[in-house]
Amino acid sequence: MTETTGRAGGVTALLGASTLFSWGFIIAKSIPLPPPTIAMWRLLIGAVVLGTAGFAMQVGWPTRWRTIIAAGVFFGLHQLCYVAAIKVTSVATVALVGAMMPLIVAISSRRLLAEPLPKSYLLWAVIGIAGVVLVVTARGLATRGSIYGLLLAVINLLLVSGYFLLSKRARMDGAHTVTVTAGVLASSLLVVIPTALYATPTVPMAASSWWMIALLALGPGNGHLLMNWAHARVTAALSSLVLSAVPLLASLWAHLVLGEPYGVRHVVGAVLVAVAVEGARRAEP
Repeated sequence: MTETTGRAGGVTALLGASTLFSWGFIIAKSIPLPPPTIAMWRLLIGAVVLGTAGFAMQVGWPTRWRTIIAAGVFFGLHQLCYVAAIKVTSVATVALVGAMMPLIVAISSRRLLAEPLPKSYLLWAVIGIAGVVLVVTARGLATRGSIYGLLLAVINLLLVSGYFLLSKRARMDGAHTVTVTAGVLASSLLVVIPTALYATPTVPMAASSWWMIALLALGPGNGHLLMNWAHARVTAALSSLVLSAVPLLASLWAHLVLGEPYGVRHVVGAVLVAVAVEGARRAEP
């Protein structure tokens, strides 16, 4: 496999991950349960399924666990903040703050991952973020719970960026996609389970809630599998920029499923993100 072919496959996988992640906003907000309960059961389902797959495939488990456990702690805290944020404020607010991840990753990846960063990347990142901002502010930001929700969204941004960089580091250490993802999900339960034990209810009672949690775990949840696979083929900076498509896709699903408006600003924003991703891809050495 050539480097160009590998990068193309990585970008394709990230677009698939973006599609899955974008549905997570709608599914998580629709589950009538506390954030810790949702996070615990979706992570547990994902860890069991991927752990079983790892044993069945006999791909071997990582030999270095420190980075994976650290990534899991960041990921578990991200799950709690992410679900809590979209419960108290608008999806647009959470998506808008999360769209800043490419800049954080761009600033950090050179030092933490020793990856080359083209000088023009920050320009492409700003263009991509402008497209996302255009989309998620098309209807204005909700004010209900705005201060608390905004704070949670900012914390979530830092946590998901830390998880992203640490999972990239784990893949660079040679860990297999399936087992590193299973390890991260299992490690994240270390911080999620203690909070879920104090949630009411801790165990979902309605069958519909179980189905939605399973869908969240095996649908959007497996976007992390695609993302971790792409880590070995695409730089962290480009990966984070491709993932900025998530709020754009989420706004489209909201239009198709919930009847929310979708107009010219959404189209222009999507075009800006597409241009930014292609520009960053071409600029990479």
